[in-house]
Amino acid sequence: MGIRISGMASGMDTEKIIKDLMKAQREPVNRLQRSKYTVEWKRDAYREMNTLLADLQNSMKNLRLSSSFNKKVATSENDSIASARVVGSPALSSYTVEVINPAVAAKPATASFTSTLPNTTTKIDEEFRITLKKDSSAEATVIDVKSEDTIESIINKINSSNAGIKASYFNDQFVLTSDDGSDFSIGTTAPEGNKLGIEAVDVEKKGGTLASFMINGVLYKSDTNTFTFDGIEISLKQSNEGAPITIHTKTDVDSIFNTVKDFVDKYNAVIETINKKISEPKYKGYQPLLDEEKEALNDKTAEKMENMARSGILLRDPILTSGLTELRRALSTPLQVDGVNKAFDTLSEIGIGGPPNGKYAYQENGKLYIDETKLREAIRNNGDDVMKLFTNYSSEKTDLGKKYQESGLAERLYGELNKIMDKVTKEAGSSGTIYDDSSLGKKLKQTDEDIQRWEDRLKIIENRYWKQFTAMEKAMSKAQSQGSWFAQMLGQQ
Repeated sequence: MGIRISGMASGMDTEKIIKDLMKAQREPVNRLQRSKYTVEWKRDAYREMNTLLADLQNSMKNLRLSSSFNKKVATSENDSIASARVVGSPALSSYTVEVINPAVAAKPATASFTSTLPNTTTKIDEEFRITLKKDSSAEATVIDVKSEDTIESIINKINSSNAGIKASYFNDQFVLTSDDGSDFSIGTTAPEGNKLGIEAVDVEKKGGTLASFMINGVLYKSDTNTFTFDGIEISLKQSNEGAPITIHTKTDVDSIFNTVKDFVDKYNAVIETINKKISEPKYKGYQPLLDEEKEALNDKTAEKMENMARSGILLRDPILTSGLTELRRALSTPLQVDGVNKAFDTLSEIGIGGPPNGKYAYQENGKLYIDETKLREAIRNNGDDVMKLFTNYSSEKTDLGKKYQESGLAERLYGELNKIMDKVTKEAGSSGTIYDDSSLGKKLKQTDEDIQRWEDRLKIIENRYWKQFTAMEKAMSKAQSQGSWFAQMLGQQ
């Protein structure tokens, strides 16, 4: 860089002069930097819109499934006899249930012995062996009881072993229970009348009884009182032999209505946000602030000016504008396929339409409104038609126009959202990706390269200014030295 002399001879503030000169030279860089900020803002705004669209698409997954519209609820005429709830897809609208006898659960193999020890921490003062065996083929587990053992330590020895038998103690009763309910045997070398009260014994589980019941006149048995029959979980409570009750199934109107309403609410929120973004005003005269400009302003003013500069970054954006048009078309085009009920081939016919007629209806920009009574009635009385309207799948491969007409509204909308997001991704890329091949990504890369070239050029220009001013200072310093010498010589004459 060389030696820089700043105003030693001239008395000028060379550094400030050069800085001012460089401000004019930096203007092309400043324009590039402002352009970079604008592109980054546009990229980020696009990505925010894509996040909203992806969120809407994810919320629509259930709306494309027929199972979301086949939901039913079950009600029993008498819950004290048998209760019911839907866990699958019942085929019938009613089922008669007659409980001959409920199931009685088998009791696990358990042995109880009365201890004479005052508490669980008193030493037993006896030595003997307890042998535990689950079945004839299993290896026996031996528990050695020492005189210093207590009920507490004996329980710990048994429970930490691999015998498959658990010990407990309550109200002077020392209890051994099979952990899986199966039979087991107890052997012991303890003398009769030992303080633990244990003795050799074969322990058997007490068998229960199967539930016996009739559904729609057919006899069934079950080892439990709760079981699933044709998509309905039925719980038997008590016998009603000779007096069958009926379990009714019907469309779960509330669940289906809420599924549709959640979609409409989400759709409205997303298109409202996007509509605001593409109609946001653009303020002329406001441009991105450079770092030094921000530092010269207080935070509140800088934030306000930057928000004004950001406003309208996606004003009338063609991708989003045309995308919203396609979303509205997907929802308003009638479903046209063999077997469709013409009375339920559009959203408006099931109670979902545009805003009520009025002075400001045009400002809603595609927002959907629900006529709750009409929608609930359609779900209740024409559930299959409502399901087809949303979920119908077209197998058409070549004729895309026909495929569009035959596809349910949720299918269409899902596909249109894919198209919009693909266009936005192509334009602005995706956050988190290592390589950004989008249009704006390439533009940012080119701008960075241009800025770097200009920065290199500005260093050369700045060095040239310094060389020129340094040369001037040296020349003036030399002239001043010569002038002083001449003045000195004239003074001596």
